[in-house]
Amino acid sequence: MATSTTLQPSTRAPRWFVWLGLIALIGYGFFISRHATVAAGGSDSSGYLNSAKLLASGKLEIPVRLPAGFGPPDAIGYSQFQPLGFTAFSNDTRLIPTYPTGLPLHVALASKLLGWSLGPLFLQILGSMAALWLCYVVAREFGLELSLAAASVIILAACPVMIFSSTQPLSDLLATTWCLAAVWCALRARRHAGWAIACGAAYGIAVLVRPTNTLLAGTLLVLLGLDWRRLALGVVGGLPCVVWLAFYNHTLYGGALRSGYDNWSVFFAVRYFKPASIYFLQWLATFLPVIVLALPFAALFRRETRTRDLLALALWFAPITGLYLFVAFSHEAWTCLRYILPGIPALIIAAMFGVEAIARSLAEGRRAPLVRRVAAVVLAGWAVGMSSYWSPRNSVFHIKHHEDAYITSAAAALAQFPKNAMVVCCHTSGAIYHYTDFPVLRFDGMPPGEFARYAGMAQRVGVPIYGLLFSAEEEQTFRECPGEWTRLATVDGVGLWQLVAAKPAPVPTLK
Repeated sequence: MATSTTLQPSTRAPRWFVWLGLIALIGYGFFISRHATVAAGGSDSSGYLNSAKLLASGKLEIPVRLPAGFGPPDAIGYSQFQPLGFTAFSNDTRLIPTYPTGLPLHVALASKLLGWSLGPLFLQILGSMAALWLCYVVAREFGLELSLAAASVIILAACPVMIFSSTQPLSDLLATTWCLAAVWCALRARRHAGWAIACGAAYGIAVLVRPTNTLLAGTLLVLLGLDWRRLALGVVGGLPCVVWLAFYNHTLYGGALRSGYDNWSVFFAVRYFKPASIYFLQWLATFLPVIVLALPFAALFRRETRTRDLLALALWFAPITGLYLFVAFSHEAWTCLRYILPGIPALIIAAMFGVEAIARSLAEGRRAPLVRRVAAVVLAGWAVGMSSYWSPRNSVFHIKHHEDAYITSAAAALAQFPKNAMVVCCHTSGAIYHYTDFPVLRFDGMPPGEFARYAGMAQRVGVPIYGLLFSAEEEQTFRECPGEWTRLATVDGVGLWQLVAAKPAPVPTLK
């Protein structure tokens, strides 16, 4: 098992290396900016951005947006009028954000400073650059040589999951960045106890962004050690985040330990372990150099690398990844690897420990640096090559085009729909809430006959009904919301529809 021995501190990086790294980091920021979008798209991105708007305005919740004249209250199923990313209860007129406040707080601050277009974009670019810089300094704090630390950064930067999470307003990127920040501060706290305060603060923010980041606690305890002064300072640093989290959860969800996920436990089951394990292994071996999955075990065979630091890396990667092996949706698409992105830097750095062990075993003395450099170049080139092949084939660079359709279609609806319209939708509901003042009517999960009742209400009070639908949604929409629908336009694959007459019909009339 782990010993108390650690890798020797590496030599200081030469100036040319620092400048080369800085140029590469800025280049990566420009690369992300070219492919990034700040669209309020589906459930996640619109949920975070709508929550950020609430926080920026000093609100935690808003009333359900209903068409003028709808009622009486006992005749309204409020859940049908909630956009994605929010929760509305049957006996409550409030809309409550579903997602944690960590990312929305970042977005609200960035938008206050730079506006709602530039602010979130700057946050994504800065977050991705910060994650890479932190990956490097964490690797160096662990004692890795320059070449291996640089290779760690390149492997992370090239990973399609990292690129995917950096190009849209999702919590995965900042969850990774703040985990890295917490680990870096914990490593520095071993020399200067005051860094434990920053460690606690970074850990608290990481948990605000992604509550499952609480699983990083084992790593931080190993790194900080059983030093009560450092641990106490860490608690002090994280206390403000704990207070905010408890206040927010108690105010909105009725308990300090409750959240916007009504009953997340229903997604967990042992039967998901096997398919999720196979799926994660398959895609990690595809997106990373496959040998990275085996190299951490090589570190166990050398005393110099079989350290508490290696144990800390294991306690970083294994719990975060292991949790999602039991989640229902983990094996639905490769994009679900974004949930374990906060743990991937630990896997990569642990692999570099394995390279270090091999280098010391095969080439003691002067040749060891050469082995490290050759291995670093091979692994970095392998990662870039895999990313160059798989990212286009998995439409990683098409995210902006797809997500921007929410912006353009919402703008078209704002221009073409009457101001008092009610919009039938599902996936576009969060975008409608973010970019327009239209009330939404969700067709998904609508009880049979419910639409006819709402259509009758709308007719009585003079509220016209329109639809903003992706082509894949149209069949279900017209089945759940029968009547005569007319297509007004199609904008970037999203159809703008008008309900001419609401009447039960087995097959809708499309014009």
